[in-house]
Amino acid sequence: MHQDVAQGIGIVDIVVSTDMTATLDGTEIHRVYSTFWLAYHAEVAARRAIEPYFEPGDNAVGSGLAIEHMTMAGIGAHVRITATVSEIDRRRIRCTFEAHVLPSATLIARGTQDQVVLPTQVLAERANNAVTT
Repeated sequence: MHQDVAQGIGIVDIVVSTDMTATLDGTEIHRVYSTFWLAYHAEVAARRAIEPYFEPGDNAVGSGLAIEHMTMAGIGAHVRITATVSEIDRRRIRCTFEAHVLPSATLIARGTQDQVVLPTQVLAERANNAVTT
């Protein structure tokens, strides 16, 4: 894994749609951007931020996600999630992220996302031996 790469940044821009609302067991709970979708978009932004650190043949697997979802974004809101590599410890990379509604720059969420970088073959072997029972 490259440790001398300039600080990585990953960005995801989305417009909140009706399929991104807070829905549980098929029932819409609130017509706002759900924490579930926020988590997904934070993961994508973090992945974009860390990929420049990979050596050929590397891949990564998530090992932690923490989100503080502070305020709501409604349907039609333009949300930008920006993840920044904030810490590298051997093969572990931590990104911090923030989500803002644009153009007002209202902070709606922040958190961290952790990944472990390993050779793709090692991850494939571990996936093949994943717990199933």
